[in-house]
Amino acid sequence: MEILNYKCPNCSAGLEFNSKTQKMACEYCGNSYTVEELEELEEQKEEPLKEEDSRGHWEGFDPESWNPDGGEISVWSCPSCGAELVAEKTAGALVCPYCMNSMIMPEQFQDIYRPDYVIPFKKSKKDALDALKKHYLKKPLLPSVFKDENHLEEIKAVYVPFWMYDLESSGRFQYQGTRVRFWETEKYECTETSFYHIVRKGSMKFCRIPVDGSEKIDDTMMEAIEPYDYQELEPFQLSYLSGYMADRYDREPDELTDRVHARMEESMRRAVRNTVIGYDTVIPVQEDIRITGKGQVKYALLPVWFLNTKWNGKTYSFAMNGQTGKIIGDLPVGKDLLIRYWMKYHIFSAAVIFVLFVILMLAGVIG
Repeated sequence: MEILNYKCPNCSAGLEFNSKTQKMACEYCGNSYTVEELEELEEQKEEPLKEEDSRGHWEGFDPESWNPDGGEISVWSCPSCGAELVAEKTAGALVCPYCMNSMIMPEQFQDIYRPDYVIPFKKSKKDALDALKKHYLKKPLLPSVFKDENHLEEIKAVYVPFWMYDLESSGRFQYQGTRVRFWETEKYECTETSFYHIVRKGSMKFCRIPVDGSEKIDDTMMEAIEPYDYQELEPFQLSYLSGYMADRYDREPDELTDRVHARMEESMRRAVRNTVIGYDTVIPVQEDIRITGKGQVKYALLPVWFLNTKWNGKTYSFAMNGQTGKIIGDLPVGKDLLIRYWMKYHIFSAAVIFVLFVILMLAGVIG
């Protein structure tokens, strides 16, 4: 399979996409080039990639043509140093660990595998490391030795394949609401509770609901680093991948429909519930959410930094939005700190109860 390696027109060294300048940069001679300039040169060398217009159940995708290689392994040869690299067949861009040469496999992004959009990386490796350190500071139960003794096992920048769904929905919701009124007479304390039957109907249009199309990547983690700023979506060009890793999808849109619907329904549920105001209590009674019209799907590559650290024999994984810098991940909890916070909580609770008891005693309410 052909491997694409962007070379500097001035010195022939490898070029990488710079997340700060948003240009292809050469670290040897210092020159930089816009993506458009390099794409014009590349188009002169090879035949343009084919576009696919008609794609099946989800408008924009043809399931008959979908034939992924799953988790099979391929061996790639680095065009710079000749090293053989082992990676999954879904890999579309790699960085050689021996010579740091950027490798792009154009065939991985042809025809139905060609993305419609890409959001370029905005955050650098340094940004990812700084964000991880700040993430540690916000966790009061994190063992102090973890910050000093954990070892960074891996850090990689990956363009993750995402399906972006457009669809419309309508719904009807019923709630039971209450309003409570209190007043006092000379002899009694009175309470009046009024019950209301609340009905809401409406429709919502959803644009670009993102769901990752990679089997090996955790869906919950990808949802946690949202949102992305879609105003920075760019038409896909291979040059954006230089210097980064990239995967093509191995899950088709229909396979993810249930997850898309679940996200849409939860969003609509929250939006409608927020319109029910002015009540003391609100209890959902019945809901009916329906998909209206035919959905459309687009294919995009979105930037993600993955970081893995190891401590006490256990690996802790983190993911950072490569555009916004939002980071999430699991951290250990110190047992001694947990016990200390537990004791402080119960001591504080006991002190509050004691103070209230003394006040009531002095007021003559008790005894």
